[in-house]
Amino acid sequence: MFLKFIDFLRLNKKYNFMNLKQIILASACILTGMMSVSAEATYLTVELNAGNKYNFLLADKPVVTFKSGDLVVNGNSETSYSIEGVKNFHFTEGDVTKVEQLSSEEIRIVSLDEATIQLQNLDKQAVVTLMNVSGMLISSSKTNEDGTAIVSLPKTKGVYILSVAGKSFKIIRK
Repeated sequence: MFLKFIDFLRLNKKYNFMNLKQIILASACILTGMMSVSAEATYLTVELNAGNKYNFLLADKPVVTFKSGDLVVNGNSETSYSIEGVKNFHFTEGDVTKVEQLSSEEIRIVSLDEATIQLQNLDKQAVVTLMNVSGMLISSSKTNEDGTAIVSLPKTKGVYILSVAGKSFKIIRK
């Protein structure tokens, strides 16, 4: 049936290459959906060449159309993507919005306010250093018995390097 449709397009002169590309993309999406009928797809995912992914809940019955070289979801200009920029679109299973559990070994950096951050889940008495990009030491402190440390950021805008437990993190002060 699909091959008959392609033959129809070849015979009909009013379809150009872009229309053929749109039809092939839509057909691939439909075929992917048909092949995974047994799976529980819950989202339509549009993945861009730049790496961005946008998810649309299938329960909301998203409508995919093609207009002026764009893939448009739900007829909304805010959810319109250039065909050249779309890597693929497919169905995704599960909850893409869930927050993953942090490992008990992961360092957590929490912003307390604009000038203060808190580091959590560190070893007791671990050394925390803050340097500028030139390598000049701005501050140094040790974690408390709970494995936390409070670091005050400089008032000067810039990029800083926070180092602790053999790991470094880039901090940008705006």
